[in-house]
This record gives sequence, structure tokens and C-alpha cells, in this order.
Amino acid sequence: MKDKVALFYNPVAGMGKFKYRLDDVIKYLQTAGLQVVPRRIENNNKIIELTDRMNPEEYHTVVAAGGDGTIHGVVNAMMHSKLDLPLAIFPEGTSNDVARYMNIPCQVKEYCRIITDGQLTGIDLGQVNEKYIINVASAGFLTDTAHEVTHHLKNALGKVAYYLKVVEKLPQMRPLHLWLTVDDQKFEMDILLFLVLNGGSAAGLKEMLPSGTISDGMLDFLAFKPAPPIGGLDRLLVNYTRGQLLKDENVFYCQGREFKLELNPAAATDLDGERGPALPWTIKVVPNAIQLRTPASPRR
Repeated sequence: MKDKVALFYNPVAGMGKFKYRLDDVIKYLQTAGLQVVPRRIENNNKIIELTDRMNPEEYHTVVAAGGDGTIHGVVNAMMHSKLDLPLAIFPEGTSNDVARYMNIPCQVKEYCRIITDGQLTGIDLGQVNEKYIINVASAGFLTDTAHEVTHHLKNALGKVAYYLKVVEKLPQMRPLHLWLTVDDQKFEMDILLFLVLNGGSAAGLKEMLPSGTISDGMLDFLAFKPAPPIGGLDRLLVNYTRGQLLKDENVFYCQGREFKLELNPAAATDLDGERGPALPWTIKVVPNAIQLRTPASPRR
């Protein structure tokens, strides 16, 4: 009987508040006839050991409770263990890009209700070498910012901690040379940062790419080129707020199903908020890879 819910939760995500909500989650799901199996995780590498031991015939849903990094860890464990079960997200992190993009609420009763009364939405994943992303892969300037902010600072300041770190690093900007192959097309350019998006949200910005979708069998690529020292950054921000980011002359954009990327010199990388592998990368879209529990009218 599929009545178990595997709940993987990060005890320090989002100011560590979820542990005070855990009893409410258990109460709601038990009332709905589901048995919660909580798993406390601090290291994403440990999740695979747990998913390898799970019998999918016993489970109704796998839940990732935390931020985007926690979701990343659970998704990779599910793919590694070939665990074909629905995924639910409890957005309990500092930055909840995936949940925000899919209109998943932050209130306990509401996100629990999605498990019992929501719908299943098939979503794509991106495969970066041997890893998977649900939202974004990036490399270049500012990519390592999230990893340099301690849990204590994030818990004290929230997203402001990231913005302060960005300001601190601005004087260190240096261009990188990118070699890019998108399906059969080749490009070469100097950049500061690139993003490969599976949806339209990253870095806490829900509408970074308004046309981006998470279930179209495609990935979106954005590269930010070095801008003039006077006015370049201001113009970029203005274009973003107007929904015209892709029209900025210092932004390169394309779509594809497979990307090959190299950078010189080497740069920090990030997969869904977690440290990523060194380049070169081969990134492929994996269509309809996961069934996500979503509200009745999710963002597609």
C-alpha cells in the first residue's frame, strides 16, 4: 500500500524554522491517511543511501523540505536510485526559486494540501555531466557568492546576505572566454557569467526569463557580457525591470537541447545553489523526467 511519505528536510534551511513546523506537517498528512517518514539531512550526499533503500511500492510521495539546494539533492538521489515517485516541494529555504516559479505556497497547510489535493505535472531536468539540475546551472563571476555566505549570516539577514556579498565582489570582475556549442551551432565570446535555465527563475528573480518553461523539452541559455564601466550595469537593470533583458546588447540568449561549454580561465560553478563540477560541461535536457506535485494551476 502506497501510504508513506518520505520527508527529507534540511534543519538549517531558511533560518531553521521547519523543525518547528514538522509536527503540523505530520498531523496534516496523518489525518489524510498518510504515514510520514522524516529524514533529517545536512549533507546531500547522504540522501542517496536512503533512497537506495526505499521500496517504491510503499511510498506515495517524496518530499524535499528546504531551499533549492535541498531540492537538488533529493532530485539527484531519486534519479540515481531510479526512484519513480512523485516529488513534492516544501519551500523552506532562503531562496525558493523552483517553488516560487511553480506557484507552490510557503504555508504549511497549503503545501501539504498539494500532496493530497494537487495535481501531477511532468517537468524536465537538465543533466550536467553526471549530475542533474531542476532549475539552473551557472558559472563565472558571482557564481560562488551563495557558497561564501554562512548559514548564520543567511539566517540573520536572509537574501540581504547575498546582496551584500555581491557588492563586496563587484571590484573583482574579470572577463572569461567562453566556447559554446548549442546543438549544431558554435559560438565564442567573452562573458562575466552564464546561466543554463530549466525554467525562468534564478537568484530570487522570478521573471528573469518570462518566456522560460520547465516542461518544453528545451533549456535556455543566458550569458552576460562585459558591460561598459559607465552606465552598462544600470542599463541592464532597467531592461530587466522592463521585461526586456533579452534585448540588452550585453546579453546573449539561445535555446537548445544539448550544450557543450568550456571557459578560460577556470571559474566557480553552481548547480541549483550547490557547488558544481569544473568545466568542460555537456548539458542535455531530460524531458518529462520527474512528476512534481503542484497546485491545480501551476506555472508551466
